[in-house]
Amino acid sequence: MPRTAAIVFAATALLLALPAPAQPAAVAAPPAGETACSFGAFVNETDPAGLNVRAGPGTAHKVLGTLPPIRRSGDEPPISAMVEVEVIAGADGWFKIRGAQDNDALVEGAQRPMFKGTGWVSGRKLAVKSQAQVGRQRPDAKAPAVVSGRDGMGFDSDAFVGSARLAGCSGRWALVEYGPVERDVGAAVEIKPAAKAGLAGGRFRAWVDRLCAIQETSCDGV
Repeated sequence: MPRTAAIVFAATALLLALPAPAQPAAVAAPPAGETACSFGAFVNETDPAGLNVRAGPGTAHKVLGTLPPIRRSGDEPPISAMVEVEVIAGADGWFKIRGAQDNDALVEGAQRPMFKGTGWVSGRKLAVKSQAQVGRQRPDAKAPAVVSGRDGMGFDSDAFVGSARLAGCSGRWALVEYGPVERDVGAAVEIKPAAKAGLAGGRFRAWVDRLCAIQETSCDGV
């Protein structure tokens, strides 16, 4: 065998013998079955017909009532207010909610008629506001960070809340899918490959805590 060919062959064999680089751990899926949770969320619905609240986690269950869409004030620019709910459980991308109400501090006017009991809604229409500066691989404060805000940035801006979809929950932790967000907002966070795995372009997910149920301000002491 010519010397050059022998060197190429040996180098190729060496590369093949090396262990494959470790793949980043994907963001953990929510626990199987119904999981207890406890935090506030907002109904990010624009359909004038509102969001259906069902008797169980899925469209096969009967509709118990509806929650109104985003309410906008007459100001310029208008102030947007979402119906506020308490999330008490999650299962298969659906969430058990209760205590729905309008936020009187954001928009003037009487409370709108809405379903105020306990029922299930799709997480695709629920947003959360997190004051955490790190999104983690699993619902554990010691888990690896997969999304990190730069210069103290959290996930509580309108850009994050407006693009959020609730994907899972565990206690006071929420698995949230974000995006796409504006370029300047995206540049303010470091997003690791694990947070993007399996998602459409521009979207990413992480487990976050420090959830704030107040739309108009921060939650001091959380």
